[in-house]
Amino acid sequence: MLKVEIISTGLFDTLQDEGRPGYQSQGVPLGGAMDRQSAALANQLVGNPLGTPVVESTLLGSKLYFHGPAQIALTGALARSTLNGHPMPRYTTVNVSPEAILNIGSMQQGCRTYLAIRGDWQVQKWLGSCSPPPYQSEVLTPDSQLQPGQLLKIQNAPNIEIRQFPPQDQPIFPKNGEVRVFPGPEWGAFSDSARAQFLDQPFTLSKDSNRMGLRLKEQLPETGHLPGLLSSAVLPGTVQVPPSGQPIILMADAQTTGGYLRIAQVSTNDLPILAQCRPGDQVQFRLHV
Repeated sequence: MLKVEIISTGLFDTLQDEGRPGYQSQGVPLGGAMDRQSAALANQLVGNPLGTPVVESTLLGSKLYFHGPAQIALTGALARSTLNGHPMPRYTTVNVSPEAILNIGSMQQGCRTYLAIRGDWQVQKWLGSCSPPPYQSEVLTPDSQLQPGQLLKIQNAPNIEIRQFPPQDQPIFPKNGEVRVFPGPEWGAFSDSARAQFLDQPFTLSKDSNRMGLRLKEQLPETGHLPGLLSSAVLPGTVQVPPSGQPIILMADAQTTGGYLRIAQVSTNDLPILAQCRPGDQVQFRLHV
């Protein structure tokens, strides 16, 4: 049994998997990795099933000590990461020796990294997932919010041959991202000028953004008089507009219903772009054609 000790944590380090699909009708958020593409690639590089937990770090990662040999892979944001003091390669299988120290440092480009470790993770789950829900997470999934001194226990699996994702195919996370959207259920409730501005101007991510939603700073015109809704279905990628006129893009831990008008829905394929946006980065919406 491999044991990986958490020496120190970054700003927000959690275990994430594919979340809890199928429970939204009961009010349970989907959850799971914010950047599902990077999480899946990390597991692929070490030969794990796609639903295997990964360590998701935000802006600043953790320091880990490996009590035994392991195979690992790091994907997602470009971070100042080192393995035993040397730069840690990204998007490739890495063989780790006993007593190795991995330090996932600050993110230089992008917002979140994903660490996969080969083997069968021994973690507690709730409704089939180890991802922490946005409520009572310390009770429901006690292993998933990483703490200094915590031991991750992973049943070893035989090593695989080294895999590498070609550098030219590795994602780039610019400070000015573009995402495709479909008109939302209340698209027609907004004025022509509000719809035009929604598509024409870039929006800046607020520092108040988190896993539940990305709050945008700029305001849409003529929204203060718009009525609210009875609670209606929302999901990751729904763009809501509260009376302030400042859009909110719902993300992985979003609630399942909401009362704000839904101006648009982000294409599922573009949610990883948003997951890697940092406060201060800008987003441009484009109608999906």
